[in-house]
Amino acid sequence: MKKRTQIGLLAAASALFVGFTTSPSQAATQHYASCFTSPVGASGSVSTSGWDYGGRSIPSLTMKVYDEASDDHHVRIRLVVSYADSYGYFPWHANYDGYGTYKSFPSYVSEGGNIFDVGIQAAVFEGSKKLDHCTKWVSGSSKEPS
Repeated sequence: MKKRTQIGLLAAASALFVGFTTSPSQAATQHYASCFTSPVGASGSVSTSGWDYGGRSIPSLTMKVYDEASDDHHVRIRLVVSYADSYGYFPWHANYDGYGTYKSFPSYVSEGGNIFDVGIQAAVFEGSKKLDHCTKWVSGSSKEPS
């Protein structure tokens, strides 16, 4: 009887371990990246949830852009996605509220090709002219997309 109980406990523990290794919580991996224009001007960040390297969609992401300079310029932010052999550039989102303000933009990326990296670009604009920008990827790279 004791041996049967040990085998039963071992089987239950194994099933629990398998359940943890394949649980939905792994699908909820979070990633974060931020960048700053130099010397000052704009800073931006992106946080993702529910995506991991090679996934085909990003169910939830939030971009934030902060205006760090009282220079009468506005700041913008956009998402950049790295696929196997190309980049996807998403629309710019602007913060016209001035120095010391930030805006948050929740979004998602629907089904597409395998997404190998997610980046953020923050920029300082004068009208429609980009004056300065930075790029940062959740992988930690600051490479510029081609």
